[in-house]
Amino acid sequence: MMKLKFRSYWSKYIQLYKRGILGIIAFIGITVVIISILATIASRGMGVIFNEVIARQTMMRGTITVASLSATPWGTISFEDLQWADDDGHQLMTVPSGKIRVNMWDVITRNFKASAIRGIELNDAVIVVDLDDDNRVDFVPASPDINKPLSEVEQRPKAPKKTTLERQEELGKKVRNFNWNGQHIDAIVKLSDCQLEIFQKNRHYVMKNVNARFDIDTNRAIRMNLTTGKFGGTAIGDGLTLEGRIDLKDVLKHRMPTLNMNLNIYGVDPASLGFGDSIHDKMTLLTAVTGDINRPFASGRVTMPILRIPALTFENVVGDVTYQDGILDFKEVYANVFGGKLKAKGVYNLDTRAYELTGVATDLDSSMALKTPDFAVPVSANLNFSSKGQPKDMVVWGDFTSGTGRYILIPIQSITGRFHNQGRHLSFFDVKVHTSVTTISTDALHIDNGELTLGPLNITSNGGSNFAIYDESTFGELGRTMDGIKSDMAQANQNMKRAQGNSQSMNQVDIKPPSDAKGVLDDAKESIKGLSDSLKSIKIR
Repeated sequence: MMKLKFRSYWSKYIQLYKRGILGIIAFIGITVVIISILATIASRGMGVIFNEVIARQTMMRGTITVASLSATPWGTISFEDLQWADDDGHQLMTVPSGKIRVNMWDVITRNFKASAIRGIELNDAVIVVDLDDDNRVDFVPASPDINKPLSEVEQRPKAPKKTTLERQEELGKKVRNFNWNGQHIDAIVKLSDCQLEIFQKNRHYVMKNVNARFDIDTNRAIRMNLTTGKFGGTAIGDGLTLEGRIDLKDVLKHRMPTLNMNLNIYGVDPASLGFGDSIHDKMTLLTAVTGDINRPFASGRVTMPILRIPALTFENVVGDVTYQDGILDFKEVYANVFGGKLKAKGVYNLDTRAYELTGVATDLDSSMALKTPDFAVPVSANLNFSSKGQPKDMVVWGDFTSGTGRYILIPIQSITGRFHNQGRHLSFFDVKVHTSVTTISTDALHIDNGELTLGPLNITSNGGSNFAIYDESTFGELGRTMDGIKSDMAQANQNMKRAQGNSQSMNQVDIKPPSDAKGVLDDAKESIKGLSDSLKSIKIR
């Protein structure tokens, strides 16, 4: 009896199990059918859907076309050759290939709105962005510079040849090509190997090999991670990285978005910033960016392994820097120079390219600066660098003083003076070299293209009673004169010794001097007269 009851329960269990399996199979089959139907609807009607979405959207002005579309049941739309043009036919964006990920339920129900787009991927796109005074994004046609080598990209946009009134009227009539209008966007935007051109006020940049990811939720924030290859325009460099967050929570309260991100700029060419045509030693800026998006504030570090300017070479340059309103403010900048140290500060205007820098250099090794071991004194200097905006305008000036040292075997107590350097012309003024015996001074010492010229040179004894003035026109003559002086003095010395010897001999034997003795004495007199005439070419006071 128990066996029969057990078999009855087991049979019922088997029947229920089979029915469950059949139900699961039926559910899976129905799901597959539904997905197939959705895929067919999506694939066959994607062109119609795309056109309807473009017609209904209000963020992008103009027309958007694609060469081909394909879709998956999961809501990924692939496209080729996307073209976005404004109403006048000007090209705003070209995208050879990409993907759009959408909410399929919104597509099926035709609930077309910005939030239906969940993701966008753009490959090899050419994107041109214009930032207004509040750093709001708009898309504009590319400039001719987009196809130029980066070194030839215009540093700043060319101003239109229009009157002030015409420009104001044009600005008032300007229509934005991209207008967010407060629509909710919750999507991920990816850029892969794109080219980016940026206009911002008087600044202009073209960037290659742009890769980025933007996580956008317009009710909260935009998180971004962007890297670029080389760039040109207002500055030329090897690349940059931008990582961080734009807070949008207060936008609906009519407050500016706020920034919290890291911006690192690598391999900036100082010549592109107007620091001198021949100055190409790379500069790196590592900064943190905060504040409102319309007036960001950046602070961080500037580094340069080496900085070579005419007559000076700085190594291991590092310092603090801040940025706001187009002004780079360098503070507490340190560097090694000719075995000593430099401490500097200054400001640079990114728009006018004008700058003012000051520094104090201490314990400079003159033998390193002059590339000779013959002249060795420790030097300190006050340095000033200035430019009105053109590389040729760069001027370096200041003053210097030294401690004790030597020139070959001559002890030097101190050296003081002033200098001025512009281009390849270096001049020294009020130069005084103090020794234990004399003070040598000049107001005209020049180095032009590496060649030294020397003006009037004054030599003063420590007693203050005598000094000699040498004019650069007589340097060659002076050299020949000094050689003559040496020869005449040697000959006179020999003649005097001969005369003294002959006179002593005659006195010892009490005889008359021979007739040639007079000739010897005459020769000695002539030599001394020649020496005297030679010395007359040097002014003695």
